[in-house]
Amino acid sequence: MTIRRATIDDVAQLAAVHVQSWQAAYRSLLPDDFLDSLSVERRIAQWQAWLSNSANDIRVYEVEGQVVGFVSYGRTRDEDLDQDNTGEIYAIYLLPDQWGKGFGAALMQEGLTRLQEHGYRSVSLWVLRGNKRAIRFYEQFGFKPDGKTKVESRPGLELHELRYVKFLDANEG
Repeated sequence: MTIRRATIDDVAQLAAVHVQSWQAAYRSLLPDDFLDSLSVERRIAQWQAWLSNSANDIRVYEVEGQVVGFVSYGRTRDEDLDQDNTGEIYAIYLLPDQWGKGFGAALMQEGLTRLQEHGYRSVSLWVLRGNKRAIRFYEQFGFKPDGKTKVESRPGLELHELRYVKFLDANEG
C-alpha cells in the first residue's frame, strides 16, 4: 500500500475510480440516468488535462499496483476566503469496494499534511448536500460547515453543495 504523486500513466485508473465512486456515492442523491451516463473515456480526457497542469497536486492510493483512490488539493478556489492562507481539498474518492478500510482517512491525512506543509492555516472543501456518509467522514477530521452554499450546473442537473472548513492550527477557529 502506497500513497504517491499521480502521474500521466495513472489517467485510466483515476478515471475509473472517479466514475465508479460517483456512481456509488451519489446513487440516491443524483438521477440514475445521469450517473449511468458517466463515462470513463470522457473522464480520461479530463484527467489528462488535470495531470498536465502543474498547479494540480494529486496523490493516489495504490494497492498491489492498482490505484484505488485519490485526493487532489491546492489553494482555495473561493474568492471570499484568504487566498494566501487557505487550502482546499478539491476531491477525494475511493473505489466503493475499498470504503471502510482506512484508505480514505490516509488520503485525507496526506492532503491535510501537504497543505499544512505549503503553509496553509485552514482548509475548505465542498460536499454535496445530503451526502451523509461524506459529511460524517469530513466531520471526523474536524471540518465544520461555514454556512456557504453553491449550486454547480451540469446539463440537466444542479449540484447543491455545502462548504466545510477546518483550521489546521488548533488555536484558531
